[in-house]
Amino acid sequence: MRFVFAIVLFFLASVAHAQSDSATVKENVARLENALIAKNYQEIEALLYKEVNFGHSTGWIQSRQDVINDCKSGKLAYQKIERSNLYVAAIGKDWAIVRYSGVAEGLNEGREFKIALHVLQVWVKSNKGKWQLAARQATKLPEQPK
Repeated sequence: MRFVFAIVLFFLASVAHAQSDSATVKENVARLENALIAKNYQEIEALLYKEVNFGHSTGWIQSRQDVINDCKSGKLAYQKIERSNLYVAAIGKDWAIVRYSGVAEGLNEGREFKIALHVLQVWVKSNKGKWQLAARQATKLPEQPK
């Protein structure tokens, strides 16, 4: 009986830990979006893994430094990011996947854009215990009829 109790207790602790990690990752998704809009470079740097691959729907890939530099220079300026259908799953102790649909608005090299996207992100827990975005890939969604 004690063995069964120990197994159940371990299982419940594992589920609670995974839910806690999922909630933290979900919060970090919002923090990163807000940092990109506000051009909070310290926050962006803290949330992006040092070797991040930040993929856009156009095939453009950015490193962490590219994201920060392009934000600073105004090459890419996010003005609004809306998310829907957010799915977060913590896998094991050190990584999580995120999927969502959304609309991003802003300026790309001075030209306005508004694009509907489906986004896949991979978050990893650093050796300091902080969740950071390691990979992101966006796919353009077809335009909806008006």
